[in-house]
Amino acid sequence: MNKTRKCPGCGRQIYQFAQVCPYCKCETHFASIDETMAASTVENDPIVVEESADSDVDKTEEKADTKEGHLSHVIRHLKEDGEKVKQEYDQKIGRRYSRSTILIGSVIAVLSLIVLGFFIAVQMMETKTFSLSSSVDNGLKEVIDSVETELYQSSTIVAKFPDRQRHAMFYLKDGHLYRFDAISQANEEIDLMNINPKAIVDFEGSGVLNAYLSTNEKYILIIASRNAGNTEFGFYRLGTDGQNLEVIDKGRVSPEKDGYVVRTDVRTATYDSNGDRTSGISSAEWEKVAPKVEKPKKTQENVTQQEERPKEHVSVTEQMKPSVDIATKPAVPVVPEKITIKPVSPAQE
Repeated sequence: MNKTRKCPGCGRQIYQFAQVCPYCKCETHFASIDETMAASTVENDPIVVEESADSDVDKTEEKADTKEGHLSHVIRHLKEDGEKVKQEYDQKIGRRYSRSTILIGSVIAVLSLIVLGFFIAVQMMETKTFSLSSSVDNGLKEVIDSVETELYQSSTIVAKFPDRQRHAMFYLKDGHLYRFDAISQANEEIDLMNINPKAIVDFEGSGVLNAYLSTNEKYILIIASRNAGNTEFGFYRLGTDGQNLEVIDKGRVSPEKDGYVVRTDVRTATYDSNGDRTSGISSAEWEKVAPKVEKPKKTQENVTQQEERPKEHVSVTEQMKPSVDIATKPAVPVVPEKITIKPVSPAQE
């Protein structure tokens, strides 16, 4: 026997005698269990027979027991419906939380995989770079070592690359930077000003003072004199391929423990062991922001006036020329007053 019916409000299956839907809380207007029982009794017993008073009492008690039984039945179904509603609610909440947890976990997992892949790629790139820079060719190494032995007394070795990628040795000699190619065994001077015209090197003075290999082994850091008096140095960065030259700074360059310091009268800049600036301002930036101060023209005029100023012990009269010529003039010869010229006759001739 079907004991449930559809709620007219929400359409869910509820107890057939429920007066209020436990889900949507609307009135169902279903027939109560008492009305149903009364209708079924009338249909089954259409003829009413008079009974005694005792039978009436028994029937009343029987009806009371039946009503109590139906009431307990209704209460039990209501509890079951309430528990069912609570269970469905808990399932929905749990399903919702489980979906959110799954979504958050999936996002975290994807991000973790991306980060892990990035670190693995970086590690592989570093390993590849290291393997390229550290892959020594024994044949090239022997050639470079033999040349180093010859140059040991007269030169300063800057860097050696006995690998197939660079296969070269850089060294300093008499203020000039050289590169020896181990494959072609050619020895050539690196013309810094030809690679970068802004990289001024005064070879009449000290030329290239010193050169160092960067920590990452990608550059040759060069300190060169820019004038004969060595009052200003150039700080340059040359690629280990010998093709690219960058002007880092200019001033008084001094190597320090962890890098380099460039000083001038107005600024100070520091650089790490790879030639990257860590503090201060470079010369190129300073030239953009520094005020343009012109020297006054009076300074040169004052110098000219001082040079033309007379000496202290010379009198003024000796410097002045007289306005009238008072020098002694030579004597004028005396001209006779009258000169007689006698004619000469032809016979006398």
